[in-house]
Amino acid sequence: MRVLKAQVYNAENEAYADIELPASYEELQDILQMVNGSNENCVADIQSFLDDFNSFEGKMIQPSSLYELNYFATLVDKMDDYQKQQFAGLVGMESSEYPEMKEIINLAYNAPVLDCYHSPATSDKELGEFCIDNELLPQLAELDNLPDEQYKWVCDHLDEEKIGREMREQEKGIFTSAGYFVKNEEIKQLYDGNPILPKPCDYIFRLELALIPEGDEPNYQNTLSLKLPASVADVQRALEEIGAKSMDDCCFYGYESVVVPQLADCYGDNEDFHVLNHLADKINRFNGDELAKYKAMLEIVKCKNIDTAVSVYEKMMDFTLDRNCVTASDYADKVLESFDLPLKEQLGFYLSKDGYGKELTKHNGVDKTSYGMLIPNHGIKLSEQMQSQTEGMEMNMSM
Repeated sequence: MRVLKAQVYNAENEAYADIELPASYEELQDILQMVNGSNENCVADIQSFLDDFNSFEGKMIQPSSLYELNYFATLVDKMDDYQKQQFAGLVGMESSEYPEMKEIINLAYNAPVLDCYHSPATSDKELGEFCIDNELLPQLAELDNLPDEQYKWVCDHLDEEKIGREMREQEKGIFTSAGYFVKNEEIKQLYDGNPILPKPCDYIFRLELALIPEGDEPNYQNTLSLKLPASVADVQRALEEIGAKSMDDCCFYGYESVVVPQLADCYGDNEDFHVLNHLADKINRFNGDELAKYKAMLEIVKCKNIDTAVSVYEKMMDFTLDRNCVTASDYADKVLESFDLPLKEQLGFYLSKDGYGKELTKHNGVDKTSYGMLIPNHGIKLSEQMQSQTEGMEMNMSM
């Protein structure tokens, strides 16, 4: 479950993007590609929590690395409600006003194992009431021999606020948004400063296959997971395992594309299986820059099927992705750098770079994407090229 929303920022090119955590390895890499950065040169900052849990009331957590913040989110995701209350108490009692994420993670480690005490009281008066109702005052035990009416009279006339305040001061407890908290042992140093990363997946696409059912009852219980790209031998072994002669005998109950999230909805029929497997092999050979460019191109065309995904792949050599261009002004600066103009610096001072950049991107067929500016090598936008290709195919089919 996602527990918090974070913003990742790359100061080198002033790029930023939002992500919900905890995230998979592929999602972490995707967001870093969007800001054209790495875990080492980017910072991540908590924007908000996605549920009622927020243990940082009154605290300002220092920005951290994306990997470390993601690891913290995985620890929170594993906590039950009581452990979250313990953690909130530890943060309120032990952390500084402006704590580092390393300090916070160490407290998250301690929360489930430290000897702590927690009650729902949020004031001295409520704490006094809690102590009286739960017979936590040893002085009251001495009154057990009193008749019930006298015992009740004594309890009704106790100063609950004073009792709560003395209890809090003796125990050195604190009130948090989650209630009253007492720590009975010292914090241990359990976190070594090395966040655990989620494991990367070992496939580009994954299919859950099964034999086509004979009736209306689905074969959910008899599926097989096939990872792509797959060799001919791997496909044959998978078919034999479910008792199929070919992919024509199979249906799929699941499809996953975590490496290229833009293709998450593109697979609709096993007739596309061999094309999908071929595409998976191509994607598997991409380096980081090539993968970012491919995802940027898919984003522009809003790819919904395998044929479009293949067509986009075939056009990759016709485009350049400038991952340092984030805004129209960035693109204007890029173009101006290539011009040998007199008084160029003065021109840049008086020029509306944002307006000029927008006109330039429009004139040059440039598309702004989540991964940077996609620049056509021949001045024709990708969407226009795809539209021309579609119209050409329709004309051929009608002839």
